[in-house]
Amino acid sequence: MSSQLKRCLSLTEIVIYGVGLILGAGIYVLIGATAGLAGNMLWLSFLLAALVASFTAASYAELSAMYPRAGAEYVYARAAFGWRGLSWMVGFVGIVLGFTTASAVAVGFARYMSLFVPLDQTLIAVMLVCAMSFLNYWGIKESARFNALATTIEVGGLLLIILVGGYFILTGSIPVADLGTLPETGNSAGFVWMPVVSAGALIFFAYMGFEDIANIAEEAENPAYTLPRAYLYALVISTVIYVLVAIVAVSVLPYRELAESDQPLSAVMAVLIGGVAPELIAVIALFATANTVLITLIVCARMIYGMARANSLPGALARIGSSRQTPYFGVVVTGIITIGFLFFKEIEILASISDVGIFILFLVVNISNIILR
Repeated sequence: MSSQLKRCLSLTEIVIYGVGLILGAGIYVLIGATAGLAGNMLWLSFLLAALVASFTAASYAELSAMYPRAGAEYVYARAAFGWRGLSWMVGFVGIVLGFTTASAVAVGFARYMSLFVPLDQTLIAVMLVCAMSFLNYWGIKESARFNALATTIEVGGLLLIILVGGYFILTGSIPVADLGTLPETGNSAGFVWMPVVSAGALIFFAYMGFEDIANIAEEAENPAYTLPRAYLYALVISTVIYVLVAIVAVSVLPYRELAESDQPLSAVMAVLIGGVAPELIAVIALFATANTVLITLIVCARMIYGMARANSLPGALARIGSSRQTPYFGVVVTGIITIGFLFFKEIEILASISDVGIFILFLVVNISNIILR
């Protein structure tokens, strides 16, 4: 039985993996609420959020080059603090974060799929987790191929908005919005930028996911070279797409209409291409959510594997399949516990747990980077 994960992911594959992590289904909903805050300066809020995310991304990039091993946050905390109890807690938070994130996104997938298939939503979510767990077991290369396909479709939906909207803007059919106008607020002059900053804080969560690149370090070719570059390229590509979508969205529809819409990008696409927009967005969201579930399951299984190999979890969880070279025991445990979380059914509860967990991890990772320097 092999004791090593299969090192086979190229820089391009890791960048696609990172873009798929960042450009999740959240942007298809989030842009409405943030447009209501930032108005036509929504593009600036995306840039501010990217700037804030870049600091933590830089810490992950530096640490992943120093310690290219599975179980990233656990490894970093162990190296920085030398306290096994703290590193175990950090690793445990990361694993629970994986369970809750995968469950929450699977529930989101089920809500979209129920528009096409008349089945119980919990059953749909369970079937998705089982399918993605099998792909997780089958191999990282195969998972990367599905990720590349899903990311292409996911990004394609956003590029469609950019290209079609950009065409109408450039040809003068749709006038570009005044991108330097702040939204109307009752704040005094000293706080006129607060709506843009507030929107940026909300948008920050649209960038979440980049941190999970570190947990495939043992399956990356030349990780000290590829991982730092993958962080940079994924963040830049995602930010460019986000900013262009924001500019097109506020130009096609007034920001107040975007804010009032339950499916803001569907509303934008309905103006641009007609009445098939809701179905098209739903199909794209299915790929986006399925992709996010797969990637989260992959990361969670690697976290479990990394901690088990360091004797912080039962040793059986560090077993690697001789044929597929994946941590099959960790994959099975991850899938089962994720399915258990599905029965919470309240996606808001799962999302809240994920929010708390991500802040804890980011705090520890940034402090670890300072100490290890």
